[in-house]
Amino acid sequence: KLHSKLVHRLALYQVLSSFLFAVLETLEIISFYMNGHLSPLCHALAYLILYSQWMKLLFTMWVAFHLFCYAVLHKNLKKFEVLYIATSLLIPALIAAVPLVTHTYGASPLGC
Repeated sequence: KLHSKLVHRLALYQVLSSFLFAVLETLEIISFYMNGHLSPLCHALAYLILYSQWMKLLFTMWVAFHLFCYAVLHKNLKKFEVLYIATSLLIPALIAAVPLVTHTYGASPLGC
């Protein structure tokens, strides 16, 4: 019953993306202390962490948008669930690939 409403499913997707982010951050810390920034795992973790951050951001945006449309405009946009999920999974993949392709992660915690 809990997953019958779209907003509940979107919140669940948001929680899962936050969990993925937490696991990746933990792996980054372990990898840094074991191998330093020269690890081959470093670029993969940097990509996945950036991907999970954008995924969390987009799921949050879609939850806010959906709740606004439902509460203020009185429109149920349940038919756009596939669009919500597709954009929240595909757009971050493209955005996170830019620093990976151009080798410009920089001196951030994601820097390799």
